[in-house]
Amino acid sequence: MRPLFLLPSSTIPTILSSTTTTTTPLPLLINDETSLILSAAATAVTADPTIVALQSVLDPTLNILSLFMLSRIVISWYPETNLNEAPFNIIAWPTEPLLKSIRGVVPPAFGVDITPVVWLGVFTFLHEILVGEQGLLTLKIKYGI
Repeated sequence: MRPLFLLPSSTIPTILSSTTTTTTPLPLLINDETSLILSAAATAVTADPTIVALQSVLDPTLNILSLFMLSRIVISWYPETNLNEAPFNIIAWPTEPLLKSIRGVVPPAFGVDITPVVWLGVFTFLHEILVGEQGLLTLKIKYGI
């Protein structure tokens, strides 16, 4: 690594020694990688409050909907389950309108209703694209892009 430049020791914060009361300035070697890191750290990004609010609503909502669809998949393994009885109705009432909307479009595969699997894929995909580690809203908040 070839250094770009060497900062004078007066511009660098000094490190205090725990055993003595004197300070010793240390020179800082700047190269391509550290200058990139320093420039990224120096630019403070103020996040748009509407983007932060949108992310704080979308993240738990998509996670809860994914959990409900996963629960519907597990409940479908037990055909004798009555979805109108508690605690199954807590999972059935928010998911049934979504499942009805695409049951005509997505036919059953080998006699098994796969619409909860489709919705689980949609919710997981949206979560990763919007609010995941490298999601659009996350990057907008972190870097202002």
